[in-house]
Amino acid sequence: MMSCKPSYVFLIVPILIVLTARAAADNWPAITPEEKSLTAVPQQPDAHSIIFYREDITDDTKNFHSVYVRLKVLTEAGRKYQDVEIVVPRHSSTLSHVSGRTVQPDGTVVPWDGQPADKIVFHDKGRPLHVKAFTLPSVQVGSILDYRYSFHFPEGSRNAPEWMVQTELFQKKVTFKFVPIKYQPKADSLRAETGSYYRIGASNLEQVIDEYAWVNHLPPGKQPEDHALPTDQYKWVGLEMNDIPPASHEPDMPPAAVVNWRVDMFYRFQNKPETFWKSAGKTWDKNLESFLDHKNGVAEAVTKLVDPGDAPEAKVRKIYDFIGQLQNQSFTAESSIAIAPAVGADEVLKNRGGTHNELNRLFVAMVRATGLPAVMTWAPDRGRSTFEMGYMSVDQLDAEMAVVPLGGQDTFLDPGTKFCPYGLLPWNYAGVRGLRQDGKGNEVMADTPAPTYKGAVIQRLARLQIDDKGMMQGQIAVAFAGQDAMLLRQKAAGLSPEERKKLIEDTVSAWLPAGAKLTLSNSPDWDKADAPLTGRFRVSGPLATSNGRNSTIPAQLFEANSKPRFSSSQRTNPIYFDYPSRRVDEVHIILPTNVTVDALPSTAQAKTPYALYSAEQKLEANGFVSTRDIAMNGVVFPTNQYKEIKDFYDKVAAGDTATITLKGSL
Repeated sequence: MMSCKPSYVFLIVPILIVLTARAAADNWPAITPEEKSLTAVPQQPDAHSIIFYREDITDDTKNFHSVYVRLKVLTEAGRKYQDVEIVVPRHSSTLSHVSGRTVQPDGTVVPWDGQPADKIVFHDKGRPLHVKAFTLPSVQVGSILDYRYSFHFPEGSRNAPEWMVQTELFQKKVTFKFVPIKYQPKADSLRAETGSYYRIGASNLEQVIDEYAWVNHLPPGKQPEDHALPTDQYKWVGLEMNDIPPASHEPDMPPAAVVNWRVDMFYRFQNKPETFWKSAGKTWDKNLESFLDHKNGVAEAVTKLVDPGDAPEAKVRKIYDFIGQLQNQSFTAESSIAIAPAVGADEVLKNRGGTHNELNRLFVAMVRATGLPAVMTWAPDRGRSTFEMGYMSVDQLDAEMAVVPLGGQDTFLDPGTKFCPYGLLPWNYAGVRGLRQDGKGNEVMADTPAPTYKGAVIQRLARLQIDDKGMMQGQIAVAFAGQDAMLLRQKAAGLSPEERKKLIEDTVSAWLPAGAKLTLSNSPDWDKADAPLTGRFRVSGPLATSNGRNSTIPAQLFEANSKPRFSSSQRTNPIYFDYPSRRVDEVHIILPTNVTVDALPSTAQAKTPYALYSAEQKLEANGFVSTRDIAMNGVVFPTNQYKEIKDFYDKVAAGDTATITLKGSL
């Protein structure tokens, strides 16, 4: 069994804030006069809140990780920090000692003593995350908020933490502490290989203390300090920092774990990365094959799904569809921390469900039962961070997926991700390096296929008629395919029919001019992963605007609310798109009989080696048609390419904001 991951906290926005706990629910630190009187942050004038104190303690000698935070709400917008979301660790743990309170500006204390609710949220770049959520009571501008919690891990587990030092808020003080246990290797076990995620760019320190180590991504001159406990039986490492600036924020930037100040702790028992990954791969392969060898009833289940005469791909597709219908424990609101892991493929089949990795392991077992070869790859999640060969921790690797040779090439498949279409990898597991079986009893470092724009396409069609007051009325159809369809279906899972209707209506309404009214007129297929998610809508509302002499209409209906994607002339962070994508639009507009087109914009075009854009308008009977096509086929671009990226999107903005001039009275 793999070791436990460290835990994280989200404060309703997609910024990780790792905090720690104090012991008793009624033993909160006294509020200082400075904390009570502060109304603004000189170092962050636009701050909605400030973190006064944040404490993070991991003690592997006692198998716990505790979190405590104190913050103050400075503006009305800062009230969002009343909502606290604790990300559930991927492996076995118990959440306890959760408490909180609100201290009003007049000193009135309003305690929170409820129970956190299980939720799935999509803050972090659209990825579904298990959280325990609660809301602190009676929060207003000037309130001081305290909360804390602890995770307790199984005896003997190793939980080397990652210290996320920066957050989106200015912090007066942070304190981190890690007490490791002595490393004792266990044969055929991955339990000692804990760690966290490596940062893009060179670190300024790698410190090795006996059996554990850290990699430091702090400003020069800042680093953790090694300590010895009074008994001298254990060593521990700590970090204290004051007046920490907020993390930088730019549109389309890498995950916070990649660019923010942080320290990565890990247990180290190999000196060479090649030796470490070879050993880790062999251990993973042995544990994986043991799981797959538990296959009672698997072959019998396969014979009920596939026919002997089916082509190989037909067999694989039928098994893929079967796995997709099983209960996905990684995608239910109920926390998985209390669910015991399955010991074999047969147990997953018997239970008619399992976690993401368990479902994919069952899929491989069933494909092998048809006589077809199948192996697995173990990949990192690039929506969270990046993989680094020299960072010797298997906790860089997040998800197992299947690889099946079909038609002379490898097909990567992930039925364990809810609503993932056949043949597509979720964007966060695509184009990354991890471990892979080679089918011959060996393990190699290998890449998953890079995503392309063909894996995320949105097609938008509108047929509208304008009346003599400039109001539009008509039909809109939108088809989401690939990544976009998968993410929408994931967000809709567990929602009521009315909530699903609102979800897709809100998604499409956000593209349209202000005042547009949109109503869904069909029943989208929310459950069929391989089909586009198609919505048809009735739309009405203002479209044409008049200055008294003539009228104008937006050339691109669906980009009416778009803004320049990169407005700044300078760039600090790399450009990072979650996944390549394509958007194809076609808008037909019929004008009143007394109105004609006076002038059409010129055709807009832009092109780079990795992106294309075109927008064009043509006259039609009684009106015009507007088309738009944009495809971005890249993911990560260094800052020295920012000018080229900005130039491309400036041309896109110019084409998208063009208007069509009309003659006649509206």
